[in-house]
Amino acid sequence: MAHPFTRIFEKVLEDSRGDENHVLGEAEKLLEKGYSAKEIYGVLSKLKSSLISSADEAIVAEALEEFSQYVDVD
Repeated sequence: MAHPFTRIFEKVLEDSRGDENHVLGEAEKLLEKGYSAKEIYGVLSKLKSSLISSADEAIVAEALEEFSQYVDVD
């Protein structure tokens, strides 16, 4: 069974193109709600490795890179 965050990220990934990375925005919203940065980062990492589309993978990779700043803070 997929992690609940995976479905959230997959949904916003459909709307993410070019300079609009909704995946990162959603990850930051989850962090603001009090979820663990490590948990969010782990889900993003697994999602990235499961993607087929190189465009989608690039969007998630960018979100991972930007979100990594929060992992050490947790």
